Amino acid sequence: MSNRDTVGPMLNPPHLGELIRESMEASHWNVTETAARLGCERGTLSRLLNGRAGVSANMALALEEIGWGTAEHWMRMQASYELAHARRARDTREQLADARIT
Repeated sequence: MSNRDTVGPMLNPPHLGELIRESMEASHWNVTETAARLGCERGTLSRLLNGRAGVSANMALALEEIGWGTAEHWMRMQASYELAHARRARDTREQLADARIT
């Protein structure tokens, strides 16, 4: 039996901005320096760090270029994050529908 068979989906994965912030802190980089290294606007990085934006394919490539994992890994984590939120929203809708029925 593989891990895939025994481990379910992560129900509440962290926003990727939290992981990027941890990498910034480990590197002792501020937002301005990190944005410059990633080749993005400071505001773009700020939105990501504050959970108002996700990791795009271009951002995943930029993260890979500075040595913070692979683009594929970032994209898988982003997809997992979005899927977990979609599942929670669906479950909430179902619970509300069940409450109206009973």
